[in-house]
Amino acid sequence: MLVVGLTNHRYPETIRIDLYRSTASGYVQFASSTQSVPVRSGNRTSDYAFNYTFTGDDAALGKITFRAVATILNARDALPADNEAISLPTKVTR
Repeated sequence: MLVVGLTNHRYPETIRIDLYRSTASGYVQFASSTQSVPVRSGNRTSDYAFNYTFTGDDAALGKITFRAVATILNARDALPADNEAISLPTKVTR
């Protein structure tokens, strides 16, 4: 299971989370979800879980990196540069 944590300090928003996995030729999208994100104080996050099953292609590469991109829907994003996160590489064996 993969968990994406989002922080939101100003207004309740609707966002789309797109998840990508690394491949030999770049990132490939494998999941997308539209969610409501409430306002939370401090460094608290709203966590959204996604399932992922490792494949033989992942094992052939030996490691995989995940990328999450959040896009605010129906509102202006004052700082779009902070809407992406890349995981540390995860070792995959057969």
